[in-house]
Amino acid sequence: MYQKSNYDMPFCGLSVRIKPTGKQAPKYEFSADASKVKYTCSLTKRKFSLSQINDWYNLPEVKPYFQKGYILKYMAKTQEIQNPHQYDKGNTELVFSLVMVKPYQPQPNVDGLKPVGQTIPQYKPQPMTEAQPSAPDNAMPVEKMSDMDDEIPF
Repeated sequence: MYQKSNYDMPFCGLSVRIKPTGKQAPKYEFSADASKVKYTCSLTKRKFSLSQINDWYNLPEVKPYFQKGYILKYMAKTQEIQNPHQYDKGNTELVFSLVMVKPYQPQPNVDGLKPVGQTIPQYKPQPMTEAQPSAPDNAMPVEKMSDMDDEIPF
């Protein structure tokens, strides 16, 4: 059965593999020299330095992505080193990527239920009213307990 992907275009991004330092967090676990590292394009397999990212963004293979509304996002993952070198200080590497992705667009309500914000009644401030006296105008204070009308229920 055909399974539709979330994206209508192939994966497009720049990725760089950063080697481990052999240290644990809170120290930096991965490190690379930014002036020597080369980013690899997933579409053309060409290599770009940090200062050439704008050139990559203007490639004819990448232009259709931002013309369709895709945005550039930073993403990173750790993975096992595929071809470890003798002097590597660990067995995992960080793959840092700049990836073209579709922006988030909320889906319309499918099941007919209202969102929680529309279901819960919203607070409406009530206008202030003037206080009413609790006793009538002709009320007299009780001076003797025998003057009270009610019997004490004992």
